[in-house]
Amino acid sequence: MERDSHRIMIVDDDDLVREGMEMILDGTGHDVRSTASSLEALRWLEEEPCDLLILDFSMPEMDGPELYRRVLARRPINPPQVIFVSGRTEVRGYEDDPDILDVPLLVKPFTLSDFYVAVTRALKGQTHVRT
Repeated sequence: MERDSHRIMIVDDDDLVREGMEMILDGTGHDVRSTASSLEALRWLEEEPCDLLILDFSMPEMDGPELYRRVLARRPINPPQVIFVSGRTEVRGYEDDPDILDVPLLVKPFTLSDFYVAVTRALKGQTHVRT
């Protein structure tokens, strides 16, 4: 992964996954904020934009796709890159939603290598190919 520092926000209600991703990204020199709350994430994003959002696909307050749609509505020009993570291999509506169709989805548990590749590609603004 590149050593350039980026602002990254992680929103995941699974404490172990969220804290693990945060620890990995902190160790690479990125400025990382994390929360289990989609609503808190929206408040933070009002104050301080980020370069990359890593969003759990399914969360109790607001799911990852809805959170991303709200971010896009507030920042339609130059929105942050996004990666979805999910404990499910199949997520309903993912393929039918044009706002999230090209967003990469990492299925938990994912490898460290897969995580690094997804983050590196997202920070470079590269198109993601779903496998």
